[in-house]
Amino acid sequence: MQIVAPSFYKSDQWREQVLQLKQAKHLSAFSEITIQFLDTLSKQLLSDRSMRDYPELMACAHWFRKAHLFELKKEYEAFAGERILKPRGTVLHFAPANVDSIFLYSWILSMLVGNKNILRLSRRHNEQMEIVLQRINHLLAKEEYQPIAERTLLLKYDHEEEYTLFLSEHCHTRVIWGGDQTVKAIRTIPLATNATELIFPDRYSKTIFHAGKVLQCNDHELFHLAKQFYNDAFWFGQMACSSPRELYWIGKSEECSLAMDRFWGELGNVVKQQEYQNPVAVGMTRLATAFYYATHSHTSNVQSSSIHEPLCVRVAQTTEEMREIHCGGGLFLERSLNELTEVPDLLHEKDQTVTYFGFGREELMELIDMIPNAAVSRIVPVGQALQFGTVWDGFSFFLHFTREITLIGD
Repeated sequence: MQIVAPSFYKSDQWREQVLQLKQAKHLSAFSEITIQFLDTLSKQLLSDRSMRDYPELMACAHWFRKAHLFELKKEYEAFAGERILKPRGTVLHFAPANVDSIFLYSWILSMLVGNKNILRLSRRHNEQMEIVLQRINHLLAKEEYQPIAERTLLLKYDHEEEYTLFLSEHCHTRVIWGGDQTVKAIRTIPLATNATELIFPDRYSKTIFHAGKVLQCNDHELFHLAKQFYNDAFWFGQMACSSPRELYWIGKSEECSLAMDRFWGELGNVVKQQEYQNPVAVGMTRLATAFYYATHSHTSNVQSSSIHEPLCVRVAQTTEEMREIHCGGGLFLERSLNELTEVPDLLHEKDQTVTYFGFGREELMELIDMIPNAAVSRIVPVGQALQFGTVWDGFSFFLHFTREITLIGD
């Protein structure tokens, strides 16, 4: 067990630190000290030149700048209304290994409503997250941020069940981000009888394009669309739960073919401009996966490309196995459909986010009415797949990170 932050704590005393944190009084929602701490952290990350190579973290730092924190405060006040809301208490977060920065959003929203927080981070080395942790520790060491340090504990350990058991016994809410197997393993470990749990397991996301509207784009508009799609798909190596892996082109067959050629050509230019590089191992896995897709009778074409450029597999349908083995790294399954109304029959319970281009609200509302049970919790424009909000996977963090007190009387 390693205490990552606050770094002035001794790791061999982690149990004592957990108990001290649990006994600390909670802060009020959107307290001045919390907003000051987060705004200072945001400014330090945004001004750090070394962070500019990590746009996903820059976007995260921009998300918790003071101006947006006040927007979140207004949203919280509207959510609370006349109700009496209090923090849950101690929230235990398990961060995913493949998208480390997700812990920042989860931690921040929990902190903002007044909770104390314990976060278990992956032991996987991640250069950009090490920079973030250094910045966090630098602030937590300051006397003015002692109230935050006393209510924050960031830990790293492997998969020792005894550690997870102890932490689970001393939290009021447990939040699990990770693959299905990770979620299943942690959920076998009991919680305190009065604790609640939020889980965010494996998810799969898609994009729907109006082929005719793509063809109507001028060069500038097409570049912007390709850049927005790049941000959705290539940050985190396409492994974020909301990153699109499957695309549906809506329109006549000829329109779809022309739109595909035009879009993928422009996206290839964006990838080169951004100097995106897949690790060799990812490139080889992606190629092997594409070849495996090619063995299926419903695969009509596999586009050849370098290991860094988008690799497209055109299919007539996708199976559960094809979804499960998808490896990211810029690999896309795509198919043409005549009408938007065909999409709902292709949605599954594990589908989380659908990004779209070229469709209006009325069309999307009709689509929502046809969505099967438990499928899809987000429908957002291309470019907003990774944009975090106070509602994720259909769960409201303001609801689940607080408890309501009923008061009856004059």
